Amino acid sequence: MSPDLKDSITPTPRERELMMLIARGMQNKNIAYELKISENTVRAHIGNIMRKYRLQNRTQIAIIFALHAAPPSLRRDLANGGVYPVAVKPAQVLAHNPRIQTAPE
Repeated sequence: MSPDLKDSITPTPRERELMMLIARGMQNKNIAYELKISENTVRAHIGNIMRKYRLQNRTQIAIIFALHAAPPSLRRDLANGGVYPVAVKPAQVLAHNPRIQTAPE
């Protein structure tokens, strides 16, 4: 196994679910209601995701989710430094988080 594959991280199904709801802009209490879990559990999941991916805020979680959900051609364009209407480019997030693995192309 190559070192890149061994060190890369993919989200669990539950993490993907939570990341999707965060990307939709949902608050913790709404996420808890949607997933039928407590707000404390939502906060724990978010903390785990942030530690696992070395992220600092919910916006970065949404960016990572978008990268995982994007079609391969868009991911390729984003990684190559396309033009973005946001302050933080997804490629910059990936550059600072080498353990993040996007979906296979």
